[in-house]
Amino acid sequence: MFYLALIGLLAILILLLVNYDILFQYGKTQNLPAIKMYRRFLFAVLAYYISDTLWGVFSELNLFNLLFANVVIYYIVMAAGILTWTRYVVTYLGEEHKFGKFLLWAGRIFFVVITLASLASISTPVLFWFDDAGEYHACPARYAQLIFQIVLFLLTTAYTFSAMLRLEGTIKKRHRTICFFGLVIAVALILQLEFLFLPMYTIGYILGTCLLHTFVISERMEEYRRASLESLRREKEAAEQASQAKSEFLSNMSHEIRTPINAVLGMNELILRECEDENILSYAENVRSSGNTLLGLINDILDFSKIEAGKIDIIPVDYDLSSTLNDMVIMIHNRADDKGLAFNVNFDSNIPKQLFGDEVRIKQVITNILTNAVKYTETGSVTFSVGFDRCEDDPDCIILHVKVKDTGIGIKPEDMEKLFSKFERIEEKRNRNIEGTGLGMTITKNLLDMMGSYLQVESTYGVGSTFFFDLRQKVGKWEPLGDYRTSVNVLLKEHKKYKEKFTAPDANVLVVDDNSMNLTVFKSLLKRTKIKIDTADSGDEALQMTKSKMYDMIFLDHMMPGKDGIETLHEIKEQAEGLNDCTVSVCLTANAVSGAREQYIAAGFDNYLTKPIHPSKLEDMLMAYLPGDKLIISGEDDVDTDDEDEQDNFPAELAPLKDQDWIDLAVGIKNSGSSEYYMPLLKIFYESIEEDTGIVDGFYTDGNINDYTIKVHAMKSSARLIGAEAIAEEAQLLENAGKAGDLDYINQHHKDFIATYRSFKEPLSLVFTENDAEDNAANDVAEDANDNTEDDMPEADAELMDTVYEEVKASAEANDAESIEAVFAEIEGYRIPDSDAELCQKIRSAAENSDFEAILTLLSNR
Repeated sequence: MFYLALIGLLAILILLLVNYDILFQYGKTQNLPAIKMYRRFLFAVLAYYISDTLWGVFSELNLFNLLFANVVIYYIVMAAGILTWTRYVVTYLGEEHKFGKFLLWAGRIFFVVITLASLASISTPVLFWFDDAGEYHACPARYAQLIFQIVLFLLTTAYTFSAMLRLEGTIKKRHRTICFFGLVIAVALILQLEFLFLPMYTIGYILGTCLLHTFVISERMEEYRRASLESLRREKEAAEQASQAKSEFLSNMSHEIRTPINAVLGMNELILRECEDENILSYAENVRSSGNTLLGLINDILDFSKIEAGKIDIIPVDYDLSSTLNDMVIMIHNRADDKGLAFNVNFDSNIPKQLFGDEVRIKQVITNILTNAVKYTETGSVTFSVGFDRCEDDPDCIILHVKVKDTGIGIKPEDMEKLFSKFERIEEKRNRNIEGTGLGMTITKNLLDMMGSYLQVESTYGVGSTFFFDLRQKVGKWEPLGDYRTSVNVLLKEHKKYKEKFTAPDANVLVVDDNSMNLTVFKSLLKRTKIKIDTADSGDEALQMTKSKMYDMIFLDHMMPGKDGIETLHEIKEQAEGLNDCTVSVCLTANAVSGAREQYIAAGFDNYLTKPIHPSKLEDMLMAYLPGDKLIISGEDDVDTDDEDEQDNFPAELAPLKDQDWIDLAVGIKNSGSSEYYMPLLKIFYESIEEDTGIVDGFYTDGNINDYTIKVHAMKSSARLIGAEAIAEEAQLLENAGKAGDLDYINQHHKDFIATYRSFKEPLSLVFTENDAEDNAANDVAEDANDNTEDDMPEADAELMDTVYEEVKASAEANDAESIEAVFAEIEGYRIPDSDAELCQKIRSAAENSDFEAILTLLSNR
């Protein structure tokens, strides 16, 4: 009987090799139909193989007692195989009608009867018996059991065949295999009736299970694999779309916040340059510090996006440690005062003052730690300490020791892991009133890792925490820090003596932005450089200007209605005249998310500047790209004598607007930097009301929601700048609706928005009509005086007038309105002949409107 053991071992080996994934890697196949029941069937077959193998082993070794027990188990596991097979077929087909229910009950009854008969055979021969010599003998019931098994397998075949007749394709082929399995096992059992001691049943199972795995299970697994891959592909696409949506959100948020900050910091920079009052300078310096801090807070979220994308860089530069410390102390000291906390500083006065490292990231790291310390401390103090040690391996480096200690709530040991988890805060319920995104410490940890350091924490719950790190920095100069406040005061005084880095009176620059206030800020920042700056408020206007004039640099705003900055740049480079196809182009953008630089360089720009524009970076970029022969570098000892006193008094001409509830004059003056700068900005707003509302109304009528949204965005920024906050909020809601494609909201609110915006023209006309009337009255007086003296002036002869017209023509061809005015200023000592008076007046009017084509037409027709 040893051959039974060999065949049984072979059957076990084949079953394990073929069905290993089903038996032992259930997690990979658990979603296949009826796989759980099929797995049970395989384990029943495996148990049957094992008992068949042991039968041969125990019989060969004459282990009668073990053989008897094994035969009992043999019959039970055989019946279990029938039970699980019938259940698998019915479950797989999923058709539990009367035939299926009959099969299930037949399988259960067979299992119970055979199990009871096997157990009864221990004491009374029912299925089998052994003689005194230990020989196995089958009882008549054994033949009945085999016949019943044959019937059950044939019934499962018939059941499957009936379902197969209603199917087509691959599924029909699988059902055919299940039918064939039942037939194979039935034939094997018929042969078993004739040859009781041949393992025909085992051989049939080997063949049947291999067929099932090949034509049913494997194909199902392949389908499942393909479905899983498709699901993963869809999930990947969804994740990429979500990531794209996040990037677009960050880009929009960056643009929204940075655009108004551009005006605030730009005007504040003018105060720092032109004001002499020490108190105002101190206030303005705090505005700049806080404004830059606000930008830093915005960048926290943007930096997290960059860190996730692996696109953040550590950029070391020379920096003044005293200024860095002062910026952080000013910001945190105010927060601590608001909470009634003592804010202590302990700075080693011997630290080298001039260091080389990434000042922005260092300040960001320390600010995050200090901000957390103040937020989570209700009483007591926060202590900020900075010390240093010289590096033993490099005489030009030091190790900065930064430590922040607080008497706050402390951290539980089990919460330490949450400290650096993104979007998670410690003891959420207790600290629910504390604001923050939960990103600060995650960003801090990542930035310190990138700078070769790591954050350490010591904390006692209920007592307080200490955060500290060591950072290697190169030394620029070994001048000691001393009293950092003294160093800062020196820096403050230097602001009064602002001097442009260069002048370039022969340089020509074009700036294109749909927001006229941004154009005003840009020109103001470069006023001292004497650069000739032309402005355009659209891509189309810029294209007209670049056709007739060559520029040394072109600055293009990215987001503009109609043609955006990228489209405008491409058309400039493709112009037939080719005057500016090689001109340096710089993109002005509020989009500061990761990948922005690569986007603009790939689009054809030479560089880009983020809004709000940093004055120093703007001048540095101009110095880098303007032709060297047009640059006049300013000397360090030059003193600017053109500073004008800051006019912060409330202008009398604004009296008609004092009682208007739609505008807050104080906010407008504050946003503009001073009343001196507020008046021209307010006039720009007044003069552009009809044009702006007409344009946005046209976009609405045409259904051009994209340009509608961009234009409303620009109108919102202008309204906020002058202090018209209510209409700015309405514009914000319309802009949000445009971005979301909410046409219903736009349709409901557009007309009211336009009507309200246009209603501002009447009260504003009281300001500017009166001012114009006063100006006209003054001009009339002057003209009367001039009339009395004109008769005494020599009349300009024809030769002089020809010279004037030639110079005017040359200036018009160069789009230079200032030179045209200068020409007429030179002949103020002459009386214009009556025959030329009207022409000269028309030329001067056209020059005021920068209508150079009209000037050239007038001259050609004279």
